[in-house]
Amino acid sequence: MSEFDVDAMIEGVRAQLEAQGFDLQGLSIEDLRNAMSHPKAAEQVAALMALEPTSAQTGDPAPDFALPRLGGPKAGEVVTLSSHFGERPVALIFGSYT
Repeated sequence: MSEFDVDAMIEGVRAQLEAQGFDLQGLSIEDLRNAMSHPKAAEQVAALMALEPTSAQTGDPAPDFALPRLGGPKAGEVVTLSSHFGERPVALIFGSYT
């Protein structure tokens, strides 16, 4: 991973923390880089993830959801994940686009 990739990742983490209301005034990218490279950082992240009971873990089945279609002739129609079980492969892609 290049240094540019690391900087972009750290900026993404910073943006997510700020969006969640964390006050990061005065913290630099170098401060965040040092925190994430600390030997106990991975252990702390794993512990925090364990506190999130609704988070799916690797290998867990995806929870069902119901969302309205955003466009097209069926706009507003509710789509559920369970309505696609057994019909065809479904790819779920998670990410932050902010």
